[in-house]
Amino acid sequence: MGLITPNDFQSLRELYTAQLRYLLSTEKQIVKGLPDMIEHADDFQLKQAFQSHLQESEVHVSRLEDLIGDVNEGDVDDKKDPILTAIVGSGENITKETDPGAVRDAGLIATAQKIEHYEIASYGSARDWAIQLGLSNHAATLEKTLAEEKHADHLLSEISQRASAVAATV
Repeated sequence: MGLITPNDFQSLRELYTAQLRYLLSTEKQIVKGLPDMIEHADDFQLKQAFQSHLQESEVHVSRLEDLIGDVNEGDVDDKKDPILTAIVGSGENITKETDPGAVRDAGLIATAQKIEHYEIASYGSARDWAIQLGLSNHAATLEKTLAEEKHADHLLSEISQRASAVAATV
């Protein structure tokens, strides 16, 4: 989540709603940033993984908007996530500071996995809070998204093993 103070939230429901709003910002930033990562990736399998995750992230935006609208009286605004903004910025630096090829791909994979791990932690917390709040339909939706994020991370790990071996020879 973003930078918060102990007095920002007085209930788990408020914290949960804020978490959803941060996740919405996260997914929107991913949707905005992935086309650039696709363009700058050299490895065909990596491009495909990024393209697939872009499509998933668009679905995640829709799911989050539905969940937020449900607990926030129809108000589905996001809350800018400064942590993810910094991670996305590091990925932009990778594309500026490396030549096209295997080394850049290794850097893009590392950036993508940082994002995936952040999402996994965030969705896991949100799912647990939804359970505690008795929002079983929310928990099921968040569990589905969490499984998709874990799958994306696993796929990136597989691609990384091969791509990093190529990068090591450069």
